[in-house]
Amino acid sequence: MDARFLEQFYENIILPLYSKSVTFKNITWKDHGKLGPDSWAHYFDNLDGREYILLYEDFPGNSPFDDNLSHEVIRFKDQSSLQLSINDTQQIENVTGYFTLYQEKIHQR
Repeated sequence: MDARFLEQFYENIILPLYSKSVTFKNITWKDHGKLGPDSWAHYFDNLDGREYILLYEDFPGNSPFDDNLSHEVIRFKDQSSLQLSINDTQQIENVTGYFTLYQEKIHQR
């Protein structure tokens, strides 16, 4: 799937769902990387100067970003991941499945 399509999809559909926690403006997409057979990490910076990682998984599991050191989960309502589905039988990689959003922690000096 085309990276620009995914970026626009995330900016218009997924990220606005987190609007109660974070305001996203002037997003700069940095990278998209496959983590495993059914998971991808999508890296971007926001106007606030922080790095964000939008993790896609076909089923939520142990994330490499959930280390409580460099990044922290931004919760969606009372869940750590949000599910986007069309129906219960069809999966579209990076579009339908589970999304978890992480933000770079601000380190105090």
